[in-house]
Amino acid sequence: RSELRHAFASSSGGADLLIMSMRFNDGFQPVDLTPLALGVIANAEGTLAGRGRIDWTPDGVTSTGTFTTAGSNFAAAFGSVRGASTTIVFDDLLGLRSAPGQRISLDEVNPGFPVFGGTIDYQLLDATRIQIEGGRWPFAGGELVLKPSVLDFDVNAVRRLEFELRGVDAAVFLTELGFENINASGVFDGVLPVEFSGLGGRIVDGKLVAR
Repeated sequence: RSELRHAFASSSGGADLLIMSMRFNDGFQPVDLTPLALGVIANAEGTLAGRGRIDWTPDGVTSTGTFTTAGSNFAAAFGSVRGASTTIVFDDLLGLRSAPGQRISLDEVNPGFPVFGGTIDYQLLDATRIQIEGGRWPFAGGELVLKPSVLDFDVNAVRRLEFELRGVDAAVFLTELGFENINASGVFDGVLPVEFSGLGGRIVDGKLVAR
């Protein structure tokens, strides 16, 4: 639903946008809403709700908005995601720029290996770039930490994320990665650089250090 007001005398006005519940499914995907989602997100299942406001004067246009999704599933450029929940506050709705310090909680994400029950702090810089401020997951008896980086989806190139392992149980870690023919005990720390393109990723030049 939208309401539009314009004063011809002052060449100023505004528009209020209200989305009670927009559902993504096989018949309606984010790319149907904006072509900017092409190659970034696909196979979305879930709902989006929120409101936005656009104001204009002879001096320019401003736009803000707040939108929420809860328990959504989708395939992202960095891997498959299940149970994503976030509220995004936009400083520039038309430019798709958010305020810093946004947080998304994830039941499961798979950037090349599955992790469960984590959070990522982020900022949308514009329609194609995301500032990853950091992320954390409990993982294999220890912790998995996502290092800060910028993801640019406007460049046709391999993208990279770096994960840090802290205090990981060796036996659980090898099981999580599917190494059924390798057994180990002890505690690991390390770094797992992940390269991804399309809708999948792989670990390249990972390093583990046994305590």
